[in-house]
Amino acid sequence: MNAAPPDRSGWVRWAPWVLLALILVFPFLFPSRYLLRTMVNIFFFAALGCAWNIIGGYAGQLSLGHAAFLAMGAYPTALLLLGYQVPPWLGFLPGVGIAVLLAFLLGHLVFGLRGPYLALSTLAFGEIVRILLLHFRDQTGGSLGVTIPFKGTDAWKLQFASEQPYYFICLGLLGFCLYVTSRVHGSRMGYYLQAIKENQDAAENLGIDLARNKVTALMISAGLTAVLGGFYVAYFYYIDPDSVCGTDLSIKILLVAIIGGVGTVWGPIIGSCILIPLTEVSNYLFGSGRAGASLIIYAVILVVVVLFSPKGLISLLPGGARSYRSE
Repeated sequence: MNAAPPDRSGWVRWAPWVLLALILVFPFLFPSRYLLRTMVNIFFFAALGCAWNIIGGYAGQLSLGHAAFLAMGAYPTALLLLGYQVPPWLGFLPGVGIAVLLAFLLGHLVFGLRGPYLALSTLAFGEIVRILLLHFRDQTGGSLGVTIPFKGTDAWKLQFASEQPYYFICLGLLGFCLYVTSRVHGSRMGYYLQAIKENQDAAENLGIDLARNKVTALMISAGLTAVLGGFYVAYFYYIDPDSVCGTDLSIKILLVAIIGGVGTVWGPIIGSCILIPLTEVSNYLFGSGRAGASLIIYAVILVVVVLFSPKGLISLLPGGARSYRSE
């Protein structure tokens, strides 16, 4: 008589709570500045991957210029802080409005395109935004960027000498992005987006408004990304067109989602937990100035994932990707 297979449902149910408890106590157990900065980067890119996943994963619309929306949140935050002493937790709001508005306009312009034409149009959009930021140097600082002076710990302006406050702020932003993406995924619009991703013509024949749902998904995705742009300013104290609007950043954002599991709620977190530490290892071995080394590592990881786990690394977990798709 064959023994019954072990029941892993209890482990799957409790594992996230155990992991959350470990994450909450991590900065107190390991107060190393380097470790905490690495964790903040993991949270940050996981949140960016979640935001991109709404349009790129759920709707299946490949956006290659998504970093432009990060810049739209970052630059207003920095300029309002420098010029009018508006704290970042308020200064990001105009940037979110700009990002959502431009996402609305961009969506109506490009979502009539499909396949490589859509991808190239979003890539061109990101490059146009980057060039404009370089051109209007009197306002944006051009290639020199914008530097935020650190004047000591000031919670009002989100300036802290320690990494711990940033750790919890970024963790909260990741939680917010997870909440929004899970709500979108489980909503009626989420099912519409899934239908659009599988077969646009069939979805349209069923009466689904393609333009409205894709544009709405892009607006939500852009808004979340712009919020993270505000945090970028508060955390790094410096922005320039390449750091917040470069094509390599856009590629890194989508790789986080694809490697972890595109179209799943938890996939971007897994992808970020893999990609960011490997980036740190690359910087240690080859030097942070050699960006090409990181790109090679990203390419190798992507090829391995596509060959051996095409649904992302999340499919290797107990229950596969389906168990984590809408939780």
